[in-house]
Amino acid sequence: MAKRHLDRIVLVGFAVMAVLLFISTASYPGIAQKTSALYVKFLAASMGILAVVQLGFSIFRDNDTGKLHFTDHMPRFFGLLIALIIFGAVFEYVGFFISAGLFIPVVAVLLGYRNYLVIALTTVSVLAFVYLVFEKLLAVNLPGFSL
Repeated sequence: MAKRHLDRIVLVGFAVMAVLLFISTASYPGIAQKTSALYVKFLAASMGILAVVQLGFSIFRDNDTGKLHFTDHMPRFFGLLIALIIFGAVFEYVGFFISAGLFIPVVAVLLGYRNYLVIALTTVSVLAFVYLVFEKLLAVNLPGFSL
């Protein structure tokens, strides 16, 4: 399978998933329509718009006929999968900020980034953004450290 075909299939899947997620908010009960549903609609609309824009870029700019070689990326894929499983397993016990603060740099290194200053600044920026938006602006209590 060509890379561009897989890319387009995944992007169409994301767009369909965004539409289904947006529609699913209609079944939210009472007060959730004014709180959670708005947040989910925002995320779904953002994901759908970004998927459609990326699909447009893929259609109009990509003439690559290269084949996708899954076996070349298997160690990296399984490393990322293991990191994600560990992140999910420890997330509730050590809290979001500690687990994400470890997960983001590990993923960056697994993906091949070696500029550790950029990795550190990106990690701190993402965590600060999440803190400001979710904790302060939206008043969402993210899981914290628990024994």
